[in-house]
Amino acid sequence: MPSTQKPMRYGHTEGHTDVCFDDSGSCIVTCGSDGDVRIWENLDYDDPKSINVGEKAYSFALKNGRLVTAVSNNTVQIHTFPEGEPDGILTRFTTNANHVVFNADGAKIAAGSSDFMVKIVEVTDSSQQKTFRGHDAPVLSLSFDPEDTFLASASCDGSVRIWKTSDQACVTSWPLLQKCNDVINAKSICRLAWQPPSGKFLAVPVEKAVKLYRRETWDHQFDLSDSSITQTLNVVAWSPCGQYVAAGSIDGCIAVWSADTQEMKHEKSYTICGLAWHPKGGQIAYTDTEGNLGASIKISHLHDKWNRTCTQG
Repeated sequence: MPSTQKPMRYGHTEGHTDVCFDDSGSCIVTCGSDGDVRIWENLDYDDPKSINVGEKAYSFALKNGRLVTAVSNNTVQIHTFPEGEPDGILTRFTTNANHVVFNADGAKIAAGSSDFMVKIVEVTDSSQQKTFRGHDAPVLSLSFDPEDTFLASASCDGSVRIWKTSDQACVTSWPLLQKCNDVINAKSICRLAWQPPSGKFLAVPVEKAVKLYRRETWDHQFDLSDSSITQTLNVVAWSPCGQYVAAGSIDGCIAVWSADTQEMKHEKSYTICGLAWHPKGGQIAYTDTEGNLGASIKISHLHDKWNRTCTQG
């Protein structure tokens, strides 16, 4: 059964965009290179609420009424949500942060920067910070393990690393990506993600497939791929139930596996750089590098093409 796709909406100026649902799933939230965060209660509504967070927004995260943004003055800052009132600066880097994420309970954020550094910061006490050193190029993406034991990071140095959050030790590293010297030159931003609720698998977009690595052993378990994917995958996201994986490519293809593929073709084939599941599943919101926002609804009847689900071992 094919998914139902809503028309794309212009959301931001051309450039990198990010997207998520609020905790309740009642609205879609986006940020863009115009420095605005926009709150969409309905894609058919022409006047979303806008919160200006800076000259340029590189990434944002939303949880528990807190909006955290990585902006062009090299800071990671916090606003109240949905009011948009400034609520302080969590941390600074020597250059811009490229990705910011919350942990499962919203007590901490992690941010990765073009100065090669990764930081974990306590939201209610920003003096409590940990710095993770080891990447040799800008950090592309981060993902907290749902159990808060590990942090995954991807970098322009070509590596995906797993860090232990308690002591900042790198427990393993895989040379998976094409090396480059800057995020703008990266073939993929490699938005990687842990499987909820336990983090059993880490999903990493590599070339035209999603690679699945098992927690603790760090063994490569299997790949998810499809003949419809002809260009590099840029971003992955797990459904809240942990049974489905969605991936978006640089040419606008979105695929969902459980394993049997339901594919949505992006209307204008721009690079998909943001992907988010509704908190109750069944709907995916996505954004592209032209500033557009789209949503697919009624994703259902996914079957097991490869006789395995994402919860099998």
